[in-house]
Amino acid sequence: MNKKRKSSRENFLKGTTVLGASLGMSRIGAPMHAKLKNPNNIINVGVIGTGSRGNFLMDEIRKLGNVVITDMCDVYEPHLEHAWERNGKKGRKHSDYRRLLEQKEIDAVFVVTPLKYHVPQSLDALSAGKHVYCEKTLAYSVKEANEMVRKVNYTGLKVQVGYARWTNLVENIKNLIKKGAIGKVHHIFTHYHRNNTWVRPIKDKRWFRRLNWRLYWEYCGGQMTELLSHQIAEINYVLDSHAVSVVGTGTVDFYKGYNRETWDNVDVIFEYPEHIKVNSTSNFMNAKMGVSLEYLGTNGTIAPVPKQIGMVGILDTSKDKINIYWETNTKHLESLGIKGADIKLGQSLNVSESAVRIPGKVIEVSGEQKDLVAQFFDCIRNDKEPAIGVEEGRTASIQALMANKAIRLGRKVTWDEMLTEG
Repeated sequence: MNKKRKSSRENFLKGTTVLGASLGMSRIGAPMHAKLKNPNNIINVGVIGTGSRGNFLMDEIRKLGNVVITDMCDVYEPHLEHAWERNGKKGRKHSDYRRLLEQKEIDAVFVVTPLKYHVPQSLDALSAGKHVYCEKTLAYSVKEANEMVRKVNYTGLKVQVGYARWTNLVENIKNLIKKGAIGKVHHIFTHYHRNNTWVRPIKDKRWFRRLNWRLYWEYCGGQMTELLSHQIAEINYVLDSHAVSVVGTGTVDFYKGYNRETWDNVDVIFEYPEHIKVNSTSNFMNAKMGVSLEYLGTNGTIAPVPKQIGMVGILDTSKDKINIYWETNTKHLESLGIKGADIKLGQSLNVSESAVRIPGKVIEVSGEQKDLVAQFFDCIRNDKEPAIGVEEGRTASIQALMANKAIRLGRKVTWDEMLTEG
């Protein structure tokens, strides 16, 4: 543990740092399968971290029946007061998350704090017998990721990780690729581009660093853990795999104020089994590419068009769509139920350097969209498996951390090398 991080964890125990690092509560407990505390099948929820994302999730919780937000916690009083008022001025307020965990009637806890605190707070919640919904990225280190897996396996409690990949759109993409709709996938391109400094104006300068935590390595892993990790989780799910190595670059080129530490642009290349390359980029200087992801195969390209991205809604179409761009004279349409040419992999293709700009097929993805929050509560009530569980969260975390390590060291870093850290 570096000195800066160690110092901040020690300061928390003295009551001076943001959002609780650890711990004061035992991380060792007997195996348990927590039953609901309320006989009316109502799930009582505590929320740790009531910033913008915390309020978004609280809004999602309030849409559901038989779920009550009984407690909320934040060390920044304006955030806590705002969340309490938004909750109808109902629920207990805490400035120390450990006091929230002491409330016996709470069944589940939402951990919506900076990445540095995800695992310490989640482990304490599990030790207190609470199910956990933890925002992405799951873990700040490989060791913490492994510790979370062990704890969940020991307690038997439910842990859902808040990645954005659990959608009908992603399910359709996975099925198309599995059917061979675009031949053999060889490259995937992902972008998470914004025109945004990541800086929030704060009147009270004493809180600037704590509330602008994404700028500093002490609290998170920058663009890899806060943005591109969503796409890492999706690609891992679609391919049923994870990267085996990565190279990359990252720098602070434009937004150098406020003693910023995390990069304002990153470019990495992951290598997956079967020689699949994944090019992932994020920058804060140009939003043209937005949030996008394309799967390139030997016979065509899958380019999903979500009707809405994240909390803002960058794109607005009536339905999610999947655009398929066929390679010239290689239209494998049979997997879509469309009569087409029978072209074998490896057959010579007509040479063309013209970009294919018009999709040969557009698939509208219909049906009710999935709700990760609702599924989490369903898991608790009916003893189901989380849609995005702790093992998947561990894998995506390690892969994001692997990219950051490769950038810092200026060399290729492998999956096996990362495992030695845990």
